[in-house]
Amino acid sequence: MIFHEVYSGIDRAEIDRFVASQEMGRLVTVCDDGTPHVGLYPFVHDGDTVELHLVREDEQVTDLRARPRCVFELDEILGTIPSYWVHAQYGGAATAYHRTVILECRGEVIHDADVLAAQQQRLLARYQPEGGHRPVAADDPVYRGRLALLVGVRLTVVRCRPKFKLGQNRPEAARRAIITELRRRGRPNDARAADALEWTLGRPTEVMGGL
Repeated sequence: MIFHEVYSGIDRAEIDRFVASQEMGRLVTVCDDGTPHVGLYPFVHDGDTVELHLVREDEQVTDLRARPRCVFELDEILGTIPSYWVHAQYGGAATAYHRTVILECRGEVIHDADVLAAQQQRLLARYQPEGGHRPVAADDPVYRGRLALLVGVRLTVVRCRPKFKLGQNRPEAARRAIITELRRRGRPNDARAADALEWTLGRPTEVMGGL
């Protein structure tokens, strides 16, 4: 992926907002022969770390023990547009819009049952804030057996690489025309794509990284 400044000059608050809006993220690890392994997981993010859990026998646990460097990737696919929305003849104007954040991390595998239980409680607080469960505790017989099958994973973020590809390379007038076409077409994700492009309009160049 190419991170042109026009797409990657996104401020930290907006990156954090986007990450917090995502239900799941992809953990990418590497095995002994260099083959990438990818898993999709719920998570908790505090800006500097990402927390998730794996089954002890998961191949990604083996990967992280041997090679802690990994990637946690989040993306929102917004949709594609036809070339003629931009240019009457040039087919190369067809494109796709998305928001992506790649977190380059160092992973730590955690076996401590109390730490794992606390991590599970934080995950539940995010995904099930209404409660409806017993508090997670390592010595609770309701949880003890299941926790023994898991490990916690703590990813320390080393580098954040965002790419919000939302037509920022085009003049505002062109983006407004594309927004109109998206709303007229009305595919399931088109309204969300139009809202994302509207977010770019009128934003200061120091935030967008230049238009």
